[in-house]
Amino acid sequence: MQIGPDGPVLTAKKGTNADLFPDIMRLYVADGADVLDMTYGNGVFWRNIPDDKYTVTRNDIEAGRGDHDYDCRELPTTWNESFDAVIFDPPYLYTGGFRTLRDSIDRGYRNRERARSGIHGVAAVHQMYAEAYIEAYRVLKRKGIFIVKCMDQVMSGKQTWMHLEMQRLAEILGFKNKDLFVMVMNGTPTMRHNIQKHARRNHSYFLVLIK
Repeated sequence: MQIGPDGPVLTAKKGTNADLFPDIMRLYVADGADVLDMTYGNGVFWRNIPDDKYTVTRNDIEAGRGDHDYDCRELPTTWNESFDAVIFDPPYLYTGGFRTLRDSIDRGYRNRERARSGIHGVAAVHQMYAEAYIEAYRVLKRKGIFIVKCMDQVMSGKQTWMHLEMQRLAEILGFKNKDLFVMVMNGTPTMRHNIQKHARRNHSYFLVLIK
């Protein structure tokens, strides 16, 4: 990539997803590439990217948010090796405790409807990620790029290094770690209590993996 007038792409940036995501795409995904956003949501990542820069397939399990409403863990078999890049931004915040995260995942991915409640705790989150990773690997072309958003958390007073867990999981499932970006949020995170035992996190990660 030719370095532009704004200078090189850096590993850390202060701002929002919409500020950092275009830098990652500019560095790792060629113009005109076929891109799948597995968890499109409200399209926040794409707000600062021109509509004609990539051919984007927008998928979200909630109908009406994108072009398709597939569960990201069960994508169509017709999508095998169809995409140059895949984007994955699942629920990952532990805010309010692990039960809140699990409830968010259960609602967002219809786990209760699909009777997927046999696995609980951290294992449930890791299984959700693993199933989505497997699908991403399947639908990516050879040497395709997989971009994953995640954030470390404190759960029940203990550190949970989500970005390390997700990197290890990716390697187990066949991906190679390519790069790591840090997004530093604007402002100061809100605090529910007037005491703290750990540093309050004000950053999250984008993992860049390659098939």
